[in-house]
Amino acid sequence: MSLAQITQVKALALAVPGDDIDTDRIIPARFLRCVTFDGLGEHAFRDERTGPDGKERPHPMNSAQAARIAAAKQGVMVVGFNFGCGSSREHAPQSLWRFGFNRLRRWQLCGNLLW
Repeated sequence: MSLAQITQVKALALAVPGDDIDTDRIIPARFLRCVTFDGLGEHAFRDERTGPDGKERPHPMNSAQAARIAAAKQGVMVVGFNFGCGSSREHAPQSLWRFGFNRLRRWQLCGNLLW
């Protein structure tokens, strides 16, 4: 029995550029003291999204598209090579899922096509 071919996917998507984004960047260690994963979504990429003064920095997770994904709780994060590397931390995928991402897709260029 073969699976049906997927020819099209429609979803809200957000690209987070860069290779080798590790779990420390996805969820900073100071947010790992929680007993449950509730509320972790708001801290995803916290140190990259905000400066030491608490003001927002330019980052894809601060965009209107990210806000739409957070509201819909259904989005695809398009990531680079080796995303999620580093220490194995359940908090990293939990923070992305609780933010609103239910899929990750690694981008790859092949000729003129984006896979």
